[in-house]
Amino acid sequence: MASAVWGGAPWWGPPPPAPARPLTDLDFCSGAQLQELTQLIQELGVQDSWHGGPKPGADLLRAKDFVFSLLSLIHRRDPRVPERTELLLLRGGVREGSLDLGPGPLGPYVRGPHYDAGFTLLVPLLWLDCEGVRPDLELESGSAWLRLPARVGGASALEAWHDCLGPSSPAGLGGKGVVKEACLLEKPPRDVTEPETAAASPTKLEDSDPKSPAPAEQRRGDFRDSEESGLLEEPPGDVTEQLPGQPVTEPEGQGPQENWPTLCPTQVAAWFFSSLSAVAVSLTPDPGALRLVHAARHAGVTTILLSTPGPPPRLLLFDLVPAVSVAGWPERTRTHAWMGPAAAGPTACYLVPGYRAIKEDGLCWRICLARQELALKARIPPPLLQAHAAAQALLRPLVAGAGCAAPYLLRTLLYWACERLPALYLGRPENAGACCLGLLDELSRGLEAGSLPDYFLEGRELAAGEGAMELAGALARLRGDPVGALRTAVEEAKTSRKGGGVVGGGH
Repeated sequence: MASAVWGGAPWWGPPPPAPARPLTDLDFCSGAQLQELTQLIQELGVQDSWHGGPKPGADLLRAKDFVFSLLSLIHRRDPRVPERTELLLLRGGVREGSLDLGPGPLGPYVRGPHYDAGFTLLVPLLWLDCEGVRPDLELESGSAWLRLPARVGGASALEAWHDCLGPSSPAGLGGKGVVKEACLLEKPPRDVTEPETAAASPTKLEDSDPKSPAPAEQRRGDFRDSEESGLLEEPPGDVTEQLPGQPVTEPEGQGPQENWPTLCPTQVAAWFFSSLSAVAVSLTPDPGALRLVHAARHAGVTTILLSTPGPPPRLLLFDLVPAVSVAGWPERTRTHAWMGPAAAGPTACYLVPGYRAIKEDGLCWRICLARQELALKARIPPPLLQAHAAAQALLRPLVAGAGCAAPYLLRTLLYWACERLPALYLGRPENAGACCLGLLDELSRGLEAGSLPDYFLEGRELAAGEGAMELAGALARLRGDPVGALRTAVEEAKTSRKGGGVVGGGH
């Protein structure tokens, strides 16, 4: 038998097999070449401009100023919307997983067919930074009940919010569960990181219907309060403003917190949308200016669509979410060693109107750690962010109009991936394709299980919601041909980039 030298030492027998090719070469499930997947992901990133989102050009800045001006006008009508407030602007709408609002329908808006870029704006209406005023938290579901004392920050809370108060018992809000634990909150200084001032002068707008463009004299606004009807269907005809109830008599003393009335998230969301609609329909059109073409409430979110004059014309979506800012974090909030030392400064969380795990339970206040998520996102390697954006693009048409929380579950998997996998692996651009498929596979497993562990609150599960099994089946079919699905997403992004979407006249 012939002798050979392998690695400097004699070796008898046939030559050894060639070294295995890297695991980034082929996808075992579909047989797709991961190099091709990565190239498509990079091309989608260029076409979709997700590197920092849409550039802060004139249109986007004008849209931002328009929204702030609208809030300023609402303040003039109802001072419960602060004129100068702490606003948090997030890239991506709530249907793209920008916030955890629970498993419930939020309207069938889809980026591409219905709008070109989406944003979420948290609008705090109250700031709870005083001792003794704290929400009752149910960590297992991530829900909370907010009881108001007679006065908050020196102002009469009961008088100001008399038309938005609910029963004093958590069970009376529709929740069938019992408050497991009243979690104390830390008492750091108030967190104000992005103060915004609304424009002093009102922004004029022209009402129009984005589904059927028409001459200016035939256009009319689309303002409706609906949680179940389809996108841009015929509005009910009028917007009824919620009438205030009888003033609430303040008690002589604060009394035990369990006797304080609760702030109802459903009534707060309805009041916020009613106030915005009343202001929007009263504005005077201004030819050639940015226009508000659609406004609707879906559960606790008020969604507006703004049309920019172009060229090319764009349709921007803003999800306005009324919130309560709470100083401190819940006691069981996890720390994140992989992101390195956290920036020093105050801590705060939000309460936002969202769904409980069971749809029939209605809306509740949900714990929201959006600021912490922004800090984490800044430390996530760019290739993993690209993989997430590609997975999000593939998921988008599958969840349109569904009551599934899959987009936020997908975002949560980003954080778990950073904790589980080496940063050197996640940071290599050639691994973007494998990461994208890994996120989809992990999401499928979470959908089949019905939930995913929350990354921020220990012991909390994020429910997948209704339709999870159907979505898992759709993802399994997509996994059979991820290259074809990505090519379709790239072509759609190219069409949208050229202005061929709903406002471009191409559809």
